[in-house]
Amino acid sequence: MNDSTGTLARGLDIIERLAATPGATVQRLATDLDLSRSAAYRIVGTLRERGYVVGETELRLGPVVMRLGLQALDGLDIHAVGPEHLRELVAETEETAFIAIFDDDQMCYVMQEEGPQVVKVVSKLGSRAPLHASGLGKAYLSALPAAEAEAVVGRIPLTGYTDTTFTTPPALHAELARIRELGWALDDAEREPGVRCVAAPIRGAGDLPVAAISVAGPRDRIVAAQPAIVTAVRRTAARLSVALGAARPPDLP
Repeated sequence: MNDSTGTLARGLDIIERLAATPGATVQRLATDLDLSRSAAYRIVGTLRERGYVVGETELRLGPVVMRLGLQALDGLDIHAVGPEHLRELVAETEETAFIAIFDDDQMCYVMQEEGPQVVKVVSKLGSRAPLHASGLGKAYLSALPAAEAEAVVGRIPLTGYTDTTFTTPPALHAELARIRELGWALDDAEREPGVRCVAAPIRGAGDLPVAAISVAGPRDRIVAAQPAIVTAVRRTAARLSVALGAARPPDLP
């Protein structure tokens, strides 16, 4: 690593450390990052001149960092980052994967990657799934603030499609509580007999839901591979969430 590359890396280290511990002093940064005091003062001075750091004794991130962060968030798009993650999910599970967004109190399919199986589940892009009777919908609802989720459940029709559909608010709220605890949703033939789906919410800035992702297939096949599918769906949802501005989970590989 040459001097300029090393200085850049140290500057980025300082920015990341101040994001985690605002108010740190130069001396604290030098100790934490194994820098000499002279190097720490020099790098902080440059960052301060460029607006990345503000403060004299207690340092904080400056307005340039916020401006760049907002510009980066404006450029994030599920359509840009989704396809690669869907392909990887299908390669891992060998089942069809979907991404849907919330629209007019339903989930709208916006992305699909078909699995290699001869018998598989597919959906037309632009088609809709009910919030209460789909893994995608329940995953999305579970990630909303509680008051907002309650308001949505209170205004949507809880139509019964099969014997396993949740058709009352108390039953659906109990299911959403279970999903929040586990981090993933299950559609056990709740809209289409013989079809099972595993889903998880995709979050954006502020950890609010922006979409949901799922893997679906014939019920028996999903049941046989469900633990591995749950792991893959949750991991993919977390990676997509980070790519869209959500906080990075500490256990995300």
